Amino acid sequence: MQKLAPVIFVILLFTGLVWTIISINQTEQTSSYETWSAFIYKNGYNSSKYEKTDDFDDYPSCKAFSEQQSEQLNNVVWECGLNCSFDSMRQGFHCETMTNE
Repeated sequence: MQKLAPVIFVILLFTGLVWTIISINQTEQTSSYETWSAFIYKNGYNSSKYEKTDDFDDYPSCKAFSEQQSEQLNNVVWECGLNCSFDSMRQGFHCETMTNE
């Protein structure tokens, strides 16, 4: 029985390690959902006056919304941002990617 105890301990240790790695990978996969946000700049890029609309599932839907809003406001500039969040250090929104192609 004493010779079997270290083997059981090592098996339990590796089982715990594998379970931890699998749970971390599943957590990372579920939190990587991409959301797009539309930024409509009424007075140009350098102004702080803009309208932000969130929760677009993909870039084409964000782009279509942005273009429609831009036309209604006399062709103002717009951008779509991926996974945007408020940055208190910069006092504004920070996005992983910003584009208006």
